Amino acid sequence: MGSAVKHKLLLIEDDLPLAELIVDFLEAEEFIVIHAESIEDAFTKSQGQNIELVLCDVMLPGQDGFSAFPTLSKKVPAPIIFMTALAAPEDEIFGLELGAADYISKPVVPNLLLARIRARLSRQPSPQSNSQIWEQDGLILHKAHQQLCFADQNYPLTTQETELLWVFVHHLEQVLSREFLFEQIIGREYDGLDRAMDLKISRLRRKLENIGIPGLAIRTVHGRGYLLSFATDEI
Repeated sequence: MGSAVKHKLLLIEDDLPLAELIVDFLEAEEFIVIHAESIEDAFTKSQGQNIELVLCDVMLPGQDGFSAFPTLSKKVPAPIIFMTALAAPEDEIFGLELGAADYISKPVVPNLLLARIRARLSRQPSPQSNSQIWEQDGLILHKAHQQLCFADQNYPLTTQETELLWVFVHHLEQVLSREFLFEQIIGREYDGLDRAMDLKISRLRRKLENIGIPGLAIRTVHGRGYLLSFATDEI
């Protein structure tokens, strides 16, 4: 069992006894947990980490989880689950409408939390053991060969198209900000003016439309960024 891949989670929780309980429980279940006590602390500790899921309290010191959600989802492009004492239906609706992947009311039931985490992670794609190949539901991206494959058809891609699509498929169904994509692809911080990334995305979007794989599309999420969706129910 020691060779199994461990998922990395970010826990944002200022209640230290509760945080310690959650960390100990999840680490016993073979997760790697990075704990932060505030949103600012989370930004610092998540840098350079491949976070796969965020557990975020709402009532935090400094900026609260709800107001931080737009920035948090840009800086840490992973599904966010709110975990909070705000149990009123209107609070849950508000959190989900912000874009949260799930909403868990406190007190936290460890086994229920574990089930929610596993359910969310099971919907996310993971790279194959060969790091140059990504596959999900019959859709295959060969990074080294610069090919997208589906239904026994191979579609050649340019180097730039491959690099951009590689980032998107590893964050499937997640909104990625222009800033995040710019840093990943261009390799430097976005200055707020350069439109090079918009042009690259536009070209890749047209390419995918021309290829015509059912359910595969890049969507614009106004005010937040871009999302690659692969709706297998359209196949």
